[in-house]
Amino acid sequence: EVVMDVPAVIHVSAQNYDWLPKVQAVITKSSKHRILLVAQGEPLNGILGLVNCIRKEPGGESIRCVFILDKSAPAFNLDVPLYHQQLNKDLVMNVYSNGHWGSYRHLPLDSCNTIPVPHAYVNVTTRGDLSSLKWIEGQLQLDRYQKEELIHVYYAALNFRDVMTATGKLALEVVSNSRLQEDCVLGLEYAGCDVKGRHVMGMGQYGCMATLVVPDKEFTWNVPEHWTLEEAATIPVVYGTVYYALVIIGHMKKGDSVLIHAGSGGVGQAAINVCLHAGCTVYTTVGTEEKREFIKKQFPQLMDCNIGNSRDTSFEQLIMLETNGRGVDLVLNSLSEEKLQASVRCLAIGGRFLEIGKFDLSSNRPLGMEMFLKGTSFHGVMLDSLFFGSSEAKMMVHDLVEEGIKSGAVQPLVRTVFAADEVEQAFRYMAAGKHIGKVLVQIRQEEDRKLRMPSPLLIQACPRYHCNPACTYIITGGLGGFGLELADWLVLRGARKLVLTSRHGIKTGYQSLRVRTWRGYGTTVVISVADITTRAGVASLLSDANKLDPVDAIFNLAVVLKDALLQNQSEADFAASAGPKAQAALYLDELSRQMCPQLRHFVVFSSVSCGHGNAGQTNYGMTNSVMERICEARVREGFPGLAVQWGAVGDVGLVADMQEDNVEIVIGGTLQQKISSCLEVLNGFMMQSYPVVASMVVAEKCGGSAGSGNIVDCVSNILGIRDLKTVSLHSTLAELGMDSMMAVEIKQTLEREFEVFLTSQEIRSLTFAHLSELSAAKEEPNIIPEGQSSAAPCVDEVPIEGLELLLRAVGDEETAAQPVLHLPSAVGTGKDVEDVAKARPILFMIPGLEGMGSILEPLARNLKYQTLCLQLGYSNLGSTAQDMAQALLPVQHTGSQYHLLMTPVVICMSYQGIPCYYRTLTFIHQQAVTVGL
Repeated sequence: EVVMDVPAVIHVSAQNYDWLPKVQAVITKSSKHRILLVAQGEPLNGILGLVNCIRKEPGGESIRCVFILDKSAPAFNLDVPLYHQQLNKDLVMNVYSNGHWGSYRHLPLDSCNTIPVPHAYVNVTTRGDLSSLKWIEGQLQLDRYQKEELIHVYYAALNFRDVMTATGKLALEVVSNSRLQEDCVLGLEYAGCDVKGRHVMGMGQYGCMATLVVPDKEFTWNVPEHWTLEEAATIPVVYGTVYYALVIIGHMKKGDSVLIHAGSGGVGQAAINVCLHAGCTVYTTVGTEEKREFIKKQFPQLMDCNIGNSRDTSFEQLIMLETNGRGVDLVLNSLSEEKLQASVRCLAIGGRFLEIGKFDLSSNRPLGMEMFLKGTSFHGVMLDSLFFGSSEAKMMVHDLVEEGIKSGAVQPLVRTVFAADEVEQAFRYMAAGKHIGKVLVQIRQEEDRKLRMPSPLLIQACPRYHCNPACTYIITGGLGGFGLELADWLVLRGARKLVLTSRHGIKTGYQSLRVRTWRGYGTTVVISVADITTRAGVASLLSDANKLDPVDAIFNLAVVLKDALLQNQSEADFAASAGPKAQAALYLDELSRQMCPQLRHFVVFSSVSCGHGNAGQTNYGMTNSVMERICEARVREGFPGLAVQWGAVGDVGLVADMQEDNVEIVIGGTLQQKISSCLEVLNGFMMQSYPVVASMVVAEKCGGSAGSGNIVDCVSNILGIRDLKTVSLHSTLAELGMDSMMAVEIKQTLEREFEVFLTSQEIRSLTFAHLSELSAAKEEPNIIPEGQSSAAPCVDEVPIEGLELLLRAVGDEETAAQPVLHLPSAVGTGKDVEDVAKARPILFMIPGLEGMGSILEPLARNLKYQTLCLQLGYSNLGSTAQDMAQALLPVQHTGSQYHLLMTPVVICMSYQGIPCYYRTLTFIHQQAVTVGL
C-alpha cells in the first residue's frame, strides 16, 4: 500500500547520473510514500525503462514516472493544475505529449499483409506443411539484369522433387549445393517470354516456380510456332530426363526392351513417346484402372500385356512372363523400397537400371550386390546434377531435345493446370498421385503471339527483406552470439559486404569459422575494432564501411551488462552500460544522417527488460529506453529507425551463456526464444513502419494452444476432406487415403502445433474419433481425485491487481462468451443436468460485476450441487431478464427444484431485474428457491 501524500520528486537525466544516490536514499528511507521520477526537456531520456525495472525490485512499488515530451508544457511543479490533476489519478506511467496525457503499452502487431511485387517465388514457410505454401517477395529486378534478359514466366511445371522437398521428405542439401539458394528451391522448368517477346521454354537448377527467372542459356529452347506456352511448359524436364537417362547413360538402341514405371506421369509419357519413336518394345506400370485406360488410349501400340501395376510388385511376374524369363534391357525407375528391388530383378543379362527417383538414394537404402552377377549396371540419373557439370553434357541434352522436337518424338503432354493462387491445391493434387501427365501453375495469361513485349505483372506476395549486394551492412557487436547469427542471416539474404565491430576482434575458432564460411560465399567481411562509444570511433567505422560500398543498414547489437539491484548500482555502472548502447546509438544516429545518405535501415536491439522491466537491470533498461526514443525521433524526422525489444534468446548470446543445463531462465516474464524464430520475426519487423516493436515468448504460454477441434481440422485439411460427415469417424487414416507424404505432414503438424508425439504406425492407425478424443483430452481440466489435496497458494504471496485481476476473472476466452457455463462440482461436471436420470439438486449461480463464471469455479468445486452459471457478459447488457431466463431452458427439467445463488452486489444493483428474473423462472417451472450469498 502506497500512502497518497506529498511525494518526493527527483529529476532524472540520461546525460549524467547524479540523481542515482537520491533515488537510492529515498527508496531506502520509505517505500510506502510515493516517489516521482520526472524527465522534462530531454526527449531522448530512458526514464521509462528505468521505472519499469525499479518497480520489479523491493520498494519499487512506490515509484511513479512523469515523462514530459511536450516542449510547450510548463515546468514541472506539483502546484501546477496540469500535473496536480494527473498525479491525483496515481498512475504509474504518465507521459505528456502533444497536449495529451498517455502511456506506453504493448499492442498486438498486425501480420504483414501481402504486397504487389514484380518478382515472387513459391516456398513453404514451415517445412513439411503444405498449407504454408506462399508466394514470397523475391529480389530479382529488371533494371539489374538488362544484359541477362530475365524471362517472364507464364507457366511453371510441378515435379515430384518439388513435392518431396516441400513435404520435408527430401533434404534441402540434396536439392541445393549452396545454403544461399535454399530458400528458393521449388520449380525446375518453365515456359515464358524474354524481354524481346521471344517465346522460350527452359530448365533451371531451382527457383523456377516464380514470376521471373534468370535463364540458363544451355537449357533454353525456342517454342515452336504451333505450340502454346502451356504445351511448352510440359516439355523441358521430362524429355531432358528421358534423353539423358535412356540415350546418354542407357545407350538405348532400336529393338531394346524397356520397362518404364509410372507411365501415366510426365516422365513416363515422355519416355514412352521416345521409346516407341526409336523402335523399342515398351512395358509400363500404372497405379489405377483409370490410368491404364488412359495409356491404352494415348498409346494404341500398348496392350494390357504391356501394362503392369505400380502399387505392388506384381509387374515382376508380368515382365518375366512376357519376355519368357529374359527380362528387359533397360528399366527407367521411379518407384521405391520393395518395388525398386523387384524392378532390379526384371533386368536381363547386361541390363541397365536407370534410377531417376531420389527417395531411396537420399535414404541410403541397401541394394544388394547379387544384381551385378548378370553383368548389369545401376545408374543414378540426376538431371539437376548437370547444372554443376560440364557444358558438353548440357549441350548434348539440349541438342537431343531439339532434334526430338524436329522429328516429332517430342510431343506436348496431357496436363492439369492450376491458377497462381491455387499452389497448395496443385501440390496436394500431385502428392496424392491423382495426376496424369504434368501439373502446371499458370502465373499469367498468355497474350497474342504477335505481341513483342510481355505486359508488366505484379503478384501479391508476402513481403521479405532482401539485402542489396552492392551495399555495405554494419553490425556493432557482430562477433557475439546473436551478431554472428544476424550476419549469417544477412549473407543468406544477399549481403556481400559486412563490417562487424568488436572490442577485441576475432577470439574464438567458431568466430573464425563463420567468417571463413561467408568469405567462401564471396562476401567481403571486415572486422573493425573502432570504439563506438566515441564520436571519432563511429566516424571511423562509417568511413571504412563507405569505402566498400554505400551503407544500406546499421544494426547495433553491442552490450555491456552491469547487473545489480538498484541499491548496489553506481553511477559508473550506468555509464558503462550506456556506452555501447545509448551513447553509440546517439553517435550512429548523428553521423549516419551525414555520411550514409542511402541508409534504408537503422536497427537497434533493445530488451524486454526495458519494455516490461526486470529486477537487477535498471541501468540496462534505461539505456535501452534511450535507444528506443532515438528511433522514434528518427522516424518522426523522416529517417529509418527500428528498436526491437527481444525477450530471452535461448540458443545464442548472453542468456545462453548464462544458462545452466536443463534450466529455463525467465526474464521479464518471458522464456527463451529460439534464434531461428527471432530471425523469422525480424523479417516482419523490417517490413513494417512502427519504430518500437517487441518479440517474446510469454512464460505462462503453454503448447497446444490452438484450441479444441484444431487437431481434427488440420488433419482433415491435409487429407483433403472438406466435410467429416462424408467419411466414417472410425476408419483409419490409411483407409481414408493417407499416403506416406501425408503421414509425414500429419506427424510433423501434430508435433509442431499440438505437442502430440506419435510413431509412424500409430499415425496410420489413427481415426478421426481418436483425434477428437486427443483434442478433448488436451482441453480437459485437471480434477483432483478424492482423498488427495492440492496446495493452495497464499494470496499474499503474489498480489494481483489492475488488468491482471480482470484477466483472471475473465478466465478462458472461449467459455467466457457462453451464456450458460457448466461448472465442475463435488458431485459432477455440471453436464449431468441434461440427463434427468442423473440430475442432482441444481444450483444456478449468478456472478458479480465481472459477469464471468470462472471466478466462481473454486466455490463450485466444494458444493454438492449440479452447478451452472449464467454469465452476464457485456454482450448481454441489452438483454432483459426474460431473455436471460430463456438461456436456461435447455438445461432445465419440469418438476425439478432449483436454487439461485447470487452476490449481494447483484441484488442491490438490480432492484427490479432479479425479482423479474425470479418471477420468470418460477413462471416456467414454479420450483425456484433464491439464496443470497
